[in-house]
Amino acid sequence: MLRKVDKNEKKRAIALAAIPLLAEFGLAKTSVESIALAANVAKGTVYLYFKTKEEIILEIWNYANELLYKNREKRYKTCNSAYEKLVVYFDYSILEESHSIDSLLKILAMNTAIILNLSHSGLVKNYKIERFKELEDLEKIIKDGVRCEEFKEVDTLLVATLFANMFKGTLVNAICLCKNIEQIRKEVHAQKNLLIATLKKE
Repeated sequence: MLRKVDKNEKKRAIALAAIPLLAEFGLAKTSVESIALAANVAKGTVYLYFKTKEEIILEIWNYANELLYKNREKRYKTCNSAYEKLVVYFDYSILEESHSIDSLLKILAMNTAIILNLSHSGLVKNYKIERFKELEDLEKIIKDGVRCEEFKEVDTLLVATLFANMFKGTLVNAICLCKNIEQIRKEVHAQKNLLIATLKKE
């Protein structure tokens, strides 16, 4: 008996097959035909799940975030302090367990460029939701650190916002300047350590 096709599973499989193509050729130069070929489906099947290539970017980014949150939660269980949780939060190498981090970072740059142009309402809306979750997660960690007297008394939302801006800004700027993953990691960790140093009690 044939297995019933799971539409969400099929949609995601098409999007994931597009990752290396989009990372290498960019959004404009990646054709729907090439995505269909990589996903081993007909061109019409791609259009059945995605009206535009921007929607494929959205599906990829949703996948990356789901993977990131899942792996963070798993690692948080081994953390004994707010400091350790912040280190885990900024360790995006956990995405490498399934996909090339370089490819996903290029997708992030595309995602951000589309959002800044306000050219796709779905991506803009998704970014706002993601942003609120990001700030909520970071603020919770910082509040825990303050409550346990590991961190100073601070405006937790302001500090969470600074952390979030640093994280995204450093990634996008580094990608635009064609820096490699090790350079990006070095910059992210240096800024993270500087910010955490301002939080920690003397």
